[in-house]
Amino acid sequence: MTNGVAPAAPKEVYGIFAGPIDQAAAQRISNAMSLAINNGVQGIHLLFQSGGGNVGDGIYIFNLFRSLPISLTLYNAGSIAFIAVIAYLGAAKRITTSNATFMVHRIPVGATSGKLQSADNTAILDEKRIESILQSKLKLPEDKLKLRSVADLALSADEAVAAGLATSIGDFMPPKGQLMFCIGG
Repeated sequence: MTNGVAPAAPKEVYGIFAGPIDQAAAQRISNAMSLAINNGVQGIHLLFQSGGGNVGDGIYIFNLFRSLPISLTLYNAGSIAFIAVIAYLGAAKRITTSNATFMVHRIPVGATSGKLQSADNTAILDEKRIESILQSKLKLPEDKLKLRSVADLALSADEAVAAGLATSIGDFMPPKGQLMFCIGG
């Protein structure tokens, strides 16, 4: 505060999330988004790095990102994998560096008894939720769809843009002197 007046919130903020997608990450991301919105921020630029995590938490983050009342731009400067790909798809603007990658795989299913069958049923339900989001957001070529059904699907930056996973190729470049926030990991 200066002379009893709080400084105005910046119109855009820049931050970093690097870590697994889990309940703690979902809480930290929710808190950061709420804080930005409540302080009048109009746009968030978030460098996003994750090897994946829990399906339910990733789908929650996807839904949070797509429903924010402010602009959200996510950046991939390294690798985004499995359920983190789904979370990434929640932002309207998704930028990837030219040397970043994405990896999508299916949830392994095939259990046959008792508790394993219950886990299998959950995996099948989760896979249907993931598949629904992927089908509504991506335009994957037939050969990539076939590969994803049996193996991990890795996409380069160019392939991600062509499929609609990323909206463009570019770099995360906060303006000089920009304060950064870190959501943790």
